[in-house]
Amino acid sequence: EHIKASGTIREGNSIDEIGLMGTHSKWHMESSVEFERLLASGKILGLSSLESDSKLAHAAGAIADFSPIGDAVDCPFINIATALAFVAKINANDGSELDQLNSGRPDANQAAAAILSSVGDALPTTKALLARIAMLRAFNRRARVALPWLSLRPAQEGSAILGGLCGYGASIERAGRSKDSYASTTQWIQAPSVASRIRQCRSLFFTSVKRSLLFSVVDVTTTPTPLSHDEYELPREVRTVRVNRLKAYRAMASGDDTMCKKYSVFSQLQSEMRSWSGAPLRRGFVAKGHGGQKRAFKVKLIGEGVNDYSGPYREAFTDAIREVTETNEAGHGVLNVLEPTPNTLAAVGENRGLFSFSVGDQQLEIANNSLLRKDADSLVSEEEQLIRRSFSSFLVKTDESWREAEEALMFLGRLTGTACRHGIHIDLPLPLKSVWNAVVEEKTDEADTLKEIDLLAFRQMEVHGNLQDWSTSPLLVTQQRMLNSFVEGMANVIPVELMTILNGTELRGIICGNVEVDVDLLRRVVEYEGYDETDDVIRFFWEALMEMTNQERKLFLQFVWARNRLPLKESDFDAPFKIQKDSKNSGEMADKALPSASTCFFSLTLPQYSCKDLLKRKLSYVINNVCTMESDYITNDAEVSEGWRGL
Repeated sequence: EHIKASGTIREGNSIDEIGLMGTHSKWHMESSVEFERLLASGKILGLSSLESDSKLAHAAGAIADFSPIGDAVDCPFINIATALAFVAKINANDGSELDQLNSGRPDANQAAAAILSSVGDALPTTKALLARIAMLRAFNRRARVALPWLSLRPAQEGSAILGGLCGYGASIERAGRSKDSYASTTQWIQAPSVASRIRQCRSLFFTSVKRSLLFSVVDVTTTPTPLSHDEYELPREVRTVRVNRLKAYRAMASGDDTMCKKYSVFSQLQSEMRSWSGAPLRRGFVAKGHGGQKRAFKVKLIGEGVNDYSGPYREAFTDAIREVTETNEAGHGVLNVLEPTPNTLAAVGENRGLFSFSVGDQQLEIANNSLLRKDADSLVSEEEQLIRRSFSSFLVKTDESWREAEEALMFLGRLTGTACRHGIHIDLPLPLKSVWNAVVEEKTDEADTLKEIDLLAFRQMEVHGNLQDWSTSPLLVTQQRMLNSFVEGMANVIPVELMTILNGTELRGIICGNVEVDVDLLRRVVEYEGYDETDDVIRFFWEALMEMTNQERKLFLQFVWARNRLPLKESDFDAPFKIQKDSKNSGEMADKALPSASTCFFSLTLPQYSCKDLLKRKLSYVINNVCTMESDYITNDAEVSEGWRGL
């Protein structure tokens, strides 16, 4: 019923529109009657229509990710059909349809299987699933045109009559990023609107359609930048930011928290941009010869002989985000911006390796004392208690340390928004439920939210029976308070209002890219200059890269591209990865030379090594020891002295 009116099929037509006519007779549809019958039987048993169609939309999007187009609307339909038939064979539903299917991408088949194989015997026939996905594609084809004209903000939000932004007129998820499930289910009334229905059915839209909407609005909100007289030069409106990475490296290695907070790359960027409004960060200027990289400012690396043709620009984001996730000997964040979650510190739970917003013990104590005490419950009405629980993050008393932390998180949000606007994926391991889901206002169970961050605290509340009143957890309250600052910083640069059409996983993918450095994905976008794919040294290189840990692959990626995260799919790459032959060091000199890279143009210059072990040692050496960019020009004495000046 969600998509019934989105498209029709004329009598006498079939799936010719989507590319299957005459290819596989078993999937041929002769009439609209048969199509409607298959459409009705295409719902997965045991699931609602919305849940079933959402799973199919997710599967279609995952299959399309492995196509060069990367769009489930325009992806060749035979790719989807082949993957679904593969899933059918696994589930032993109609595997006989695979007799004529010898094509297909194994990675796309595996992606579809990971989503649909859990359904088991409840999965309909392949032909019925194809009819359902065909209608989903028709629905999304129309949604791609219609969504820019529709409001994604419910009518009652911002309405003085229905409550206003600071009252119950705004959704609980938006006002304070709170999630009081009791109030939302018993006391909350959402006025019916197109926007609320779009949010409810957000999972029916393909990720590619939602990304297209988001980035189309990002493009039209870009701050205009006039062209320079010299097309190779940046206009004067593009400001220059000076960053001394050499001083930052020494400060971060000193172990002195005061020095780290003063001289880190993150702190230098925050100091340089403290007076900036959001408009300069919304620039998206692309200079000729800069590899197509959009930019808001120019980076001048003090003491390093490199011009900013996009490599130093990306490196500034990568270094700043890396610093906010560095920890000291006590396990706390060095810059007091992010810190490991209690699950990460205690090595418990399934969500290890995540970081939460930095909150000190003193701030937690302040939050705990600010919350509504049990002995005061009798002094206020039940309605007032609901309001206090819903907006408890606003009731926390703050001091100077709170203000500094909120300012740092607001700047982190601005950096995150700028990186997202310019296609730079950053390594920001924040919790899914308490951060990314909250930003897109996706409903999340409070118990699961606490469990993701602090499993021991969840078990303690479970023992005392306090799980229904999540606001008694100072950790969650302070995290929500800090999240407001982070989102406010993002809102300076990108349209966060549109993110409600996404889910938390999709938003995390847009901002952070791929958690794992996918060697197969990198191999699909490579170009060779001076080498062939069959050369021994190329085989040595890919084998060495496959044998590396994910952390080592991140170092390699930063060495060749000045970023440590890959995009999620092939179509998201702006430029191919180039492997060039080192013509200066050939013959016997090749084994003595080191690999080099041009981060601005995503290229690796690789000598023709004689064996894999030698290549692996040389590559490991450069990715672990090269920390400066020295290839464009020879630095003068004054700049060297400024860059290497002692603290």
